[in-house]
Amino acid sequence: MDILVNQEDAILDIQIHRQDARNALNQQMYQQLAEALEQASATPGIRAVVLRGLPDVFCGGNDMQDFLAISKGMSGFAVERFMKALILCNKPLIAAVSGPAIGIGTTMLQFFDVVYASASALFKTPFVPLGLCPEMASSTELAKIIGIRKAKAMLLFGEAMTADEALSLGFINAIEAYPDQRALKEAKRMCLLPPQAMKISKAMLLDHDRDRLLATIEQENRQLVECIRSDEAREAVSAFLEKRTPTFQ
Repeated sequence: MDILVNQEDAILDIQIHRQDARNALNQQMYQQLAEALEQASATPGIRAVVLRGLPDVFCGGNDMQDFLAISKGMSGFAVERFMKALILCNKPLIAAVSGPAIGIGTTMLQFFDVVYASASALFKTPFVPLGLCPEMASSTELAKIIGIRKAKAMLLFGEAMTADEALSLGFINAIEAYPDQRALKEAKRMCLLPPQAMKISKAMLLDHDRDRLLATIEQENRQLVECIRSDEAREAVSAFLEKRTPTFQ
């Protein structure tokens, strides 16, 4: 299994576990992630959710083979179900990030309540260099967290953000030697808090923005599919897979 889901007491522990592909996410994995988050929202006995990757990589972004398949007409876009499930999850969300967090590996973190990262964490959104566009509402939300200059550097030019930068800009809560352990410890603490007050408070923080965020995601994803099917993206993705420099007209 590439997505490992385990409930221990009141904590739902989700791990991205696809070492051979550097934790790149494909459509099946998005489906599994969405189901786990929907389960968390619907299950009273679950009071906190932890998402983590592997010790050397949190998430490698979207599977490039999926992008190639979509560019050739593959239907289905399970990533949107995952995005909406993450935004609408009514339980505390804690992420533990070690190593690279690429593409959606970075943008998903906008919607976690707490993020711990190792010193090796590296956040990168190489959308334009791959012939793509921003997703996961990063076109509107990322600048609110890290500022417009850094957001443009990341979303337009693919500039990376180090763990130190992420901490100074408020993108993560803390740099930890063992972020997985800290995330699980924090989840246990959250499980002791009044669950209904937590649910109501999370809803209050989101309700005024819920419809706008979901509409933004839908709009971005329509544009993203168009980009994926463009000649530019096909060339960029093919060059990436073939380990060569792309050529654009």
